[in-house]
Parts: sequence; C-alpha cells; structure tokens
Amino acid sequence: MRLPLIKSAVARVSLSVLTGLGLWGSVAHALTISPVLVELSPARRVVSITITNPGDRPLTFQTQVLGWSQPDGTDVYADTTQLFVVPPIAEIAAGGSQIFRVTTRTRQSPDEHAYRLIFEDVSEVSAPSAPTGETSISIRVNHDLPVFIAAAGKLRLQARLGPCTNAAALPATTGCVRLDNEGSRYLRVKSLTLEGANWRKDIPLGTRVLAGAWRQWTFDRPSQLTGSLHVKAETSDGPVTFEWPIPAR
Repeated sequence: MRLPLIKSAVARVSLSVLTGLGLWGSVAHALTISPVLVELSPARRVVSITITNPGDRPLTFQTQVLGWSQPDGTDVYADTTQLFVVPPIAEIAAGGSQIFRVTTRTRQSPDEHAYRLIFEDVSEVSAPSAPTGETSISIRVNHDLPVFIAAAGKLRLQARLGPCTNAAALPATTGCVRLDNEGSRYLRVKSLTLEGANWRKDIPLGTRVLAGAWRQWTFDRPSQLTGSLHVKAETSDGPVTFEWPIPAR
C-alpha cells in the first residue's frame, strides 16, 4: 500500500504499521468502501462497489485485478483477465461517490476462483508546506478486496485439521498444525485453541484458506507436555477439532 509522502519521497507500508503509528484513524474516516468482500456466482455475475469520498479534495483510484491461489500453503498472486472492472480508473470528487462494477469473464466451473481487487490511490498529492526542520506527510492508502466466484453445483464444506507433515521432526518446544480445505468454498479461520494438561494456548488468526488449499501454523509449547493435545479451529463454517497424541521424547 502506498503511504507517507515525506517531502518528495513515497514509502509503502501496511495498514498495521499505520495503526501502530496512530495514523490509521485519520486515514480510515476519509473514505468508505461497500462491500469489502465481493462474491460472484453463476446467478450473480455483476457486483457493484461504492467508494465514497467525504474528504475535502478529489481522489483518483485505479483498479487492478490479480488471480489468487495458495500452492504449498502460501499466497500467490498473478495477473489475470478473468475479471472486468468498470470504470478501470475514476476520479471521485470531494464529498462525492463512485460506483465500480465488477463482472466475470469465466464460464461456470466446478471450482471456486479467488482474486484480489486493488484500488490504488493515484491521486496527485502536493505535500503541504512545513516549518523548517519539520516533515510534512500526506497519506495515500491502497485498498485490497477479496473476490470470489462460487463454484457451480452443490456447495461442499469439508475441512480437515491435523498435525503438519513435518511435525515429528520439529523441536520438542515447537508444534505445528495444518488445516486442509477439501471443500468447494473458501474458509476463514478465526482462531486456533490448543489445550493439554495444565496448558492452553489461544492463537487469533483471521486467515482465509482457499478451496482445495491448505495453511499451517507453528506455535511454542512446553517441552514436558504429555498425554494428548486437543486442537480446535474456529472457522466460518463452524469448529473443526482433533485429538493429537503427544509422542514421548
């Protein structure tokens, strides 16, 4: 995401950095986007996204669409022509709004397809003058929305939770849990809870696992832990659990 314009230099940082700096509040109130999750289907081939600019200067946004996949448990993005956004670029007047329409060029498929829709702020920005020795900043933030095209046919929900394939080779103080999404729709994993004898660990996540993909998470645990470990993942389709016998070391 594009961020502070410091004198004549532009730096890109994440929204989490903005929050840590105490700057995100001043950025967030300046723009609204609805919806922030785009879901298309064979029956709903067009979705409208409204961006409202309540600020005191015009903003210009340019769109980019990337294909999204998760081979080997990692996010991978690639250029694609399977989604069409109208208009591809637009200036939004101060106090005004703009509707962007998203449609798909794909035919019906038995697999769900995932994308990222990026609204890049390409507004012309002039940093305000500042007293000598001080730095003035002007903040521009890009917005990244997930887009899903639902699979044709009956929805299939199937998640499998278990130890990572390399869990036995990890140190005694490290655990690893893997979730395979074997269904036909993405999952949002909200949190992981691990509970053993006199020990518990809660891991907040908020991670999406695409259909047919997997993600894994490592965590620290006591080396003297014995018995079994109860593992629960809270997902958008409900809880998924398994019992993990802890091998003696």
